[in-house]
Amino acid sequence: MKKIAILGVGLLGGSLAMALKKKKDIQLVGWSRRKSARQKASYVLKMVSRLEDAVDSAQIIVICTHSSHVVKILPMIANAADPDALILDVSSVKSEIIREASVYPWAPFHFVPCHPMAGKEKSGVEQADEKLYQGKVVFIAPLKSSPRKLIQKSVLFWKSVGGMPVIISAGQHDQFVALTSHLPHLLAALLTNIYGTYKKKNPLIETAIGSGFRDFTRIAAGNPSMWNDIFQMNRKEIKFFLGQYRKSFLKFEKELTKTKSSYWKPFFEKSKKIREQI
Repeated sequence: MKKIAILGVGLLGGSLAMALKKKKDIQLVGWSRRKSARQKASYVLKMVSRLEDAVDSAQIIVICTHSSHVVKILPMIANAADPDALILDVSSVKSEIIREASVYPWAPFHFVPCHPMAGKEKSGVEQADEKLYQGKVVFIAPLKSSPRKLIQKSVLFWKSVGGMPVIISAGQHDQFVALTSHLPHLLAALLTNIYGTYKKKNPLIETAIGSGFRDFTRIAAGNPSMWNDIFQMNRKEIKFFLGQYRKSFLKFEKELTKTKSSYWKPFFEKSKKIREQI
């Protein structure tokens, strides 16, 4: 029986456990740092209070904690896991994690950094969904000297829960998600904060909220601690795309000073065409 340990049983870890529970010959064990989190997750899988007990003799270990905790946990895992253990993570930033993990000589032979493009704006095991990974891209950004056999193991693991693995470099991954995930979250949070400030002055603004505002700001309800880690660890790439965004905004402001402008219709037509292709 293969033992799989899930470290950090929230939305992603809980969804993974639900998907794996249906498979035969698998022993699932979970661990979360806080006692309250372990109690909440106990209905999904067996939870233990000590990380060492969770990873003891485990063949596959999936780290589903916040990004800043991944590398801190790695040395604790290495001493207790199976000698041939496959260690995965699900964090949204790869370059810094790989850089920090590379100090361990054993890391290339066990640790394969991953990032499933799956999630919700609400966190916690209460939001877990057994179908969360089905049809979703899972980026795999291996360490440079990792053997092909280890990488293939990670590919097969994600396929087993319905994921669509894509092998990519850590730098390219961080650049891609800075534009498609991290910057949108920042813009949604900024707009939400502007709304909150204006609402204090004129509460009636609440009656003007439509589906567009709700859709745009939905992701601003994400876990603050998780997003704090992401913006600390991927700040260089986020800053680059924020600069591109700022240049466009300056152009928009200039166009808005004109009484008449031929800029807007072609701009929105172009945006509409690109969005329809997504």
